[in-house]
Amino acid sequence: MKFRNWKRLAAAVLAGTVLLACASCASRDEAQSSAPIDAVALADSLAGTVPFVDQMTPLELDAAVNVYGIDSAAVSAGKAYVSTGATAEEIAVFTAADAGQVETVRAALEKRVEDQKAAYTNYQPQEMTKLSDPVIETRGDTVILCVSDDNSAALSVIDEAAAG
Repeated sequence: MKFRNWKRLAAAVLAGTVLLACASCASRDEAQSSAPIDAVALADSLAGTVPFVDQMTPLELDAAVNVYGIDSAAVSAGKAYVSTGATAEEIAVFTAADAGQVETVRAALEKRVEDQKAAYTNYQPQEMTKLSDPVIETRGDTVILCVSDDNSAALSVIDEAAAG
């Protein structure tokens, strides 16, 4: 073989190796991001880890979907924690019943934040800081809301749950 052919062969082998390495990484990332999240455990973990000023009261799935205006058929699991009302702090974690319901659930959580903004604007204006920058995350089929003073703590708990 001529030197020129060796260069082509080496380039092809190198390109194939890079392609396989990228495919391997992508497969691992997809597996990690698609690992199912236990919605109830994540809600409990957020309540136990993220610092809250107010007392947080747990709401099981039936009560939680009611508070957030979600059709119970749109979710397969979930739990929420609400404050006494003195603050806007809350947690909601829902597993959508299927991929088609994820945006419906997320829209309901976003609407809840907008409703809370309207309620707290004159009642407790200092709560607007939390409501203007809540954690609203979608991880696979799980939608998460956390309204607190510590978004970084909430995101750490969510990232840990998503990592499996």
